[in-house]
Parts: sequence; structure tokens; C-alpha cells
Amino acid sequence: MCFSATASFVGAGVITAVGATTLCLVRDVRQLPFAALPLLFGVHQALEGWTWLALGDRSEALLSGAGVHMWVMFAWAVLPAYIPWAVWLMESEPHRRRLQTVPLGVGAVLAVYMLYLAIQPGISVAVVDGNLDYRLGVPFSAAWLAVPYVFATCVAPMSSSHRYVVAMGAGNLVAMSVAAVMNAAGYASIWCTFAAFLSLIVFAHFAVEQRNRRRVKGQHVCTDPLISDA
Repeated sequence: MCFSATASFVGAGVITAVGATTLCLVRDVRQLPFAALPLLFGVHQALEGWTWLALGDRSEALLSGAGVHMWVMFAWAVLPAYIPWAVWLMESEPHRRRLQTVPLGVGAVLAVYMLYLAIQPGISVAVVDGNLDYRLGVPFSAAWLAVPYVFATCVAPMSSSHRYVVAMGAGNLVAMSVAAVMNAAGYASIWCTFAAFLSLIVFAHFAVEQRNRRRVKGQHVCTDPLISDA
């Protein structure tokens, strides 16, 4: 989490626990990548907690290394391809699947470019105004990357036939906007905090699906002629 090591580890613990529970609710293998999002975000938050511990309260300190590269790689290179792919994979309506190939393609192209940036040795992170500021060394304004990133990570879920998936996409868009207003320097870290907790909507999706399955199963039992005659 963007504010302290304690907040990061507490958030990671809560989100990871919910993520593990979410995976237990999956009944279709095509839903596994989407269901894994909370668990992945939990690990991501824990990684940022270790970054806080390494930096301490030294606002002038810079940190680089494998941990920083892993954080950046997940946030900027993995998510723009992973989210639209996970949404596309679990979509049951053919016309929506066709539409979702567009953000999936955009996300894949962006992921390749961001992966190239994520492995550059110049990536570092520092504490700026109480937030973590990740420096990617983009050769131009990073704002240009926001458009395809939002398109891939927000539009794809918002085009889903599942209401909780739509809610996650819309909430993610709001989270990005709020993070941009709150702090330009720590934008990536703040947004990933919001996105991590938004991934709890994923748990709600599968919890509702399980409740619906139980209700349908109960209705079938009640209308079974053998049981009715008994």
C-alpha cells in the first residue's frame, strides 16, 4: 500500500486471504485467471511492503533491484494483458468475446513495450510526499501510456456480461482518476492500492455465483417428482 509498510502488509494479508477463498469458489477452469486476481494483488501489496522497509522514512533514498522490477513488471506489463485475457476467457456470450479481443490486443501490445521498460536497469523507487514514486525512465510523457492502459484494464471488464466484472472495471476507472488527482508523483502506487481492494469485487462475483448455484440446486430438489411423491 502506498502509505506505509504496515498498511501494505495488513492490506496484503486481508487481500491474500480473500484471494485464497475466492479460488475455492471456482467451478470452471476458465474462471481461474480472473479468480486469481485478489491473490496476485495480495502478493503485489506484500512486495511493496518490503520496498517500504528497505526505504524506511528516508525521502532522499532511492531503491532499485529485483523487487522494484517485479513490482513494476506486474503493475505495468502483466496487468494490461492479463486482465482483458481473464475477462475474455470467462465470457460466455460470443459477440462480447469478439468485442473483448480489441482491448486484449491493445493490452498485449502495451505489455510487450512495458516489459521492455520494466527490465531496464534505470528503474528505481523513492519516497515522495509520503508515497512511493516509481520511476520507469519512459522516454516521453507517461500520460500517453495511460490511454491504452485504461482501455485494456477498464474497458474490457466493463464490456463483460457479468455485473460484478463490469463493476470492477468501472471502479478501476474511478480509482485511476482519484489516484491521478490525489498525487501525480505516487500515482502508480496509489492506484495499485485502490485496484487491490477493488479486486475484492472478484470475490463477490464468485460468492454470488455459488449462492445462485445452491438456489438452483435447491429448486431442482424441491421439484423432483420422486421427492414430491414421498
